[in-house]
Amino acid sequence: MKKLLVLSLFLGLMGSAYALEKVDITTGVYMESENHNAEYNSSDVTVHGVRAKLDFKDFPLWTEFAYEYRNADSLSGHQGDEDRYKFMLGSRFNAGDFSFRPEYELRVGDKRESAEKNVGHRFKPNWGYKFNDQWSLFNGWLFAYEPNKAYRGYSETKTWDDYYHEIETGLKFKFADDQAVAFGFYNEYKKEEKSDMYQRAKKFDEWQIRLAYEKKFDNGILVSPFARITVSQKEEAKEGYDIKSKGKGRYGVKMGYAADNGLGVYGETYYQNEPREVDGHDQSDKNRFFLKLGVDYTF
Repeated sequence: MKKLLVLSLFLGLMGSAYALEKVDITTGVYMESENHNAEYNSSDVTVHGVRAKLDFKDFPLWTEFAYEYRNADSLSGHQGDEDRYKFMLGSRFNAGDFSFRPEYELRVGDKRESAEKNVGHRFKPNWGYKFNDQWSLFNGWLFAYEPNKAYRGYSETKTWDDYYHEIETGLKFKFADDQAVAFGFYNEYKKEEKSDMYQRAKKFDEWQIRLAYEKKFDNGILVSPFARITVSQKEEAKEGYDIKSKGKGRYGVKMGYAADNGLGVYGETYYQNEPREVDGHDQSDKNRFFLKLGVDYTF
């Protein structure tokens, strides 16, 4: 962990020395709040984060470092509280109407009140294609794996790789210089094989339809209301339970503003309702309210 912090500090100093002529430097702070109804408030979490991004001007490369303190409101007190470190590296290429935006993220999580640590690798081969001035194809893909080593049962030690992906593919239609709509399909799949001592192995699979509208105002404000409707969602444990959700919906809005002096603000809020069924029996709906606010400054 200390080596990661030293490396990040070194990169920051080198970027500052190289700096302003060759690099756009963006720094910022943000917060997130995720709250659930009473039956599920152990899933509540509050996040406070800082970020720094270097965007090179002479070649298509950018790098970003972020630190988050994640305060989990769980029945076990602060055992779920986590320091999270994220190092990201990305590029951008255009070939005619084809665009490629690959990214890599190293994510390290360190629990504050337990010995649990995790390291995750996340790959994002994002790409798109512009058919004409109105229609374009977009693909937001994420593939991740997390190497683990822990006791399975009480005596045998095993290693394994947890796998995770998010895949979104859709079309965007721009019907004015300042307005567009987007329609897409989304799949999230997760395979976890946690230690039997605290969490059993499970699989998660969800399919969504996603809709969004974008509006850019003359004063620099961007507003984008969106809806995400779950068509199918299932969570299966190798031993124990099966959870299904029918008709889960998320409805919210994103916004952003960039001033000429380099200052920018952004935010997101949504409400999500999730009807739940466990082993064929209806359970209380799981409702979530989410809020994110951030401030950036670009030198």
